[in-house]
Amino acid sequence: MSETTASETTASENTASETTTETAPQRPAGRTRTPKQDPVLTAAVDLAREAVLAPVTDASSVGEHLGVTVHEDRLLTHLFDCRLAGYPGWTWYATVARAPRSKHVTVCETGLVAGPDSLLAPDWVPWEERMQALQEQEAQEEQDSPAEGEEHPDDGQDSAPAEHTGAGEAAPTEESASDGETSHTGDEPAAHQDPEDGAAS
Repeated sequence: MSETTASETTASENTASETTTETAPQRPAGRTRTPKQDPVLTAAVDLAREAVLAPVTDASSVGEHLGVTVHEDRLLTHLFDCRLAGYPGWTWYATVARAPRSKHVTVCETGLVAGPDSLLAPDWVPWEERMQALQEQEAQEEQDSPAEGEEHPDDGQDSAPAEHTGAGEAAPTEESASDGETSHTGDEPAAHQDPEDGAAS
């Protein structure tokens, strides 16, 4: 009896634990905390400007400080106006960070970032796609070229009869000359004249 009672008690405890797990309230997922703007990193404007000026020869190309962008609690980016010729709308940036319980500011990276009105290069197109577009254009031009040249055979057919007619008209003259007949021009008198003129035929 004692063994049966112990097994029944264990089964009831397992059932109770499963019921408690199913009915326990769940915490809402996806809750994120907004990062805090670190005052030490925010004050490191001069350090960020020096980091931006390091690879730049002209100090006038880095303009005024535009503000900061916070990424994490101890990670943010300083933004500066870009005055380089040919880069309208671009912005210099310097990302800085620090370790917990440390006042030492470290520069992570610097560079230029494009803005909404920046002048950008066109999107890069892979070589295969560029060649495919060129081949399609050439094939289209080859299909259109015979349609443009269809008038040339007609012109040749129209001119052929004229040439043939001219040759046919000239042929009797050559034959008559070969038979021994005298050809006359407008300056020479005809051999046969009318009886009214009194000339012998």
